[in-house]
Amino acid sequence: MEVNVDWDVLKTILSEPKKTLLFFPYFKEFDGQKVRFEVPRFIFNFGYEFELDVGFGNSEAIYTFRGERGILTVTFKVQNGRLKVTADWAGFGEALMGKPLEIFASGIAEAVQEFCTSLKCPVVKVSEEGGEVTRITPDSAPALLKRLALEFGTSFMVEGTADDGTYLAAKVVNGKLVELRLKQGTRESVISTDVSVVELDEGLFEDLPLDRSFKIKVRELTP
Repeated sequence: MEVNVDWDVLKTILSEPKKTLLFFPYFKEFDGQKVRFEVPRFIFNFGYEFELDVGFGNSEAIYTFRGERGILTVTFKVQNGRLKVTADWAGFGEALMGKPLEIFASGIAEAVQEFCTSLKCPVVKVSEEGGEVTRITPDSAPALLKRLALEFGTSFMVEGTADDGTYLAAKVVNGKLVELRLKQGTRESVISTDVSVVELDEGLFEDLPLDRSFKIKVRELTP
C-alpha cells in the first residue's frame, strides 16, 4: 500500500490499537487488553481471544496477539513510502488459515491507509467541546469521518452548522455510517446507509450541497 505520511504519524496511529483494531477484519470485541476475533469457516465461527502486546522498531511496528489457541503476529513495515503488512499465525487450525490471513492482512493495510489519508482532512480543531471544519466537500467528507473515528471510536454523532444555516449531521454506529441528515431552510433530506467508515468515498456525498465551512459538535454514542 502507498502511504503518504511520515513514519512518526503512522506510529501515532498504530500506538492506539483500541481505536484502530475496531476496523480490522474479523474484529469482534476489545475489552481492556483482551481482543476477540471471529473467523468464519464453513458454517462455524471460530472465536479467538488474545492478549495484545505492541512493539516498535525502526520504521516497524509489531502487534503480537497471544491466546490459548495460538499466537497471531501482525507486522507493519514502511519502506520507500510503501506500507507492508504481514500476518502470521501459529496454532489451532493453522492449515486452514491461509485465506483468512490474506484477507486479514489486506484489510488491515487498507484500514491503516484510509486513516493515514484522513489526517489530511480540513479539520482546524476537534475536541470534546466541538471544532471547526473548512470547506467540507464530497472529497473531504469521508476523510473527516475517518478522522473522527480515530478521535472518538466507532460510534458517534457529528453535527455541523454553516454560516448560512445549512445543517449537516452524520451518525456512525459500530464503525458504520448509518444516517446522513442535511437541512437547508425548510428542506430536509435523510439518507440511510450501512457503509463501513473506512470504505466511504465521495460517491455518497457528491449530490449534497456542501462546499462550506462548518462549526461542528461531536458526541460519542453507546452502540
